[in-house]
Amino acid sequence: MISFVWKGYSSVLLNIEDLSILLDPSNNFTLEELEDLTDKVDIVAYTHEHSGHFDMDFLMSLIEKYNPYMVVNKGVFRLIRRKVDWDRLFKLKSGEMIELEGTRIHALRAVHPGIHPVVFLIEIGGKAIFHGDSTGFTHMFEAFSPVNLAFVPVGKPSPNASPKDAIRIIKTLSPRVVVPFHGDEREIEDLELKVKLANLNVEVIKPVLGELTYVQI
Repeated sequence: MISFVWKGYSSVLLNIEDLSILLDPSNNFTLEELEDLTDKVDIVAYTHEHSGHFDMDFLMSLIEKYNPYMVVNKGVFRLIRRKVDWDRLFKLKSGEMIELEGTRIHALRAVHPGIHPVVFLIEIGGKAIFHGDSTGFTHMFEAFSPVNLAFVPVGKPSPNASPKDAIRIIKTLSPRVVVPFHGDEREIEDLELKVKLANLNVEVIKPVLGELTYVQI
């Protein structure tokens, strides 16, 4: 069983096996919230350096409390490389992979402004989980297919993400379960409709802000 908590944009706390992975937290979580949700943060991963995804002060507080591994894109690496322990820091570019705590994290280039923004594929316990940053569609994502669970951006405030791009990502990744994020309510509903019209064999779970959600994949 996998559980997650979504806190806006593409901020997700993912609990799988015995690991807690925090993705694009920015400062959307608080330490108090994390204390209620998990007793540790093993890995914190950043797709890119924009403020809705990355916040320096919050990262410093995570390091002080949890001392996690950090998996980051080139843009975040430039910001933090002189401030953190290099033994805990790993930079990923498109096509690269790192293995930490029995978990493989792969990166591909995101379709989004920034300094080499990426999307992630997390492989653990025979499961594959896609985290789509705030990306638009690219055929490169075929390299990640198939996946069990996909967090897929659907729009605002990303200039690249949209329900149209999201449905193309879903068709490419062939996930069992989709969680739409990084968009407004109308865009999420639009994606749900597109999934139905395309007659895709996929479960769509609408995330509720701050709510712990369990997923069977």
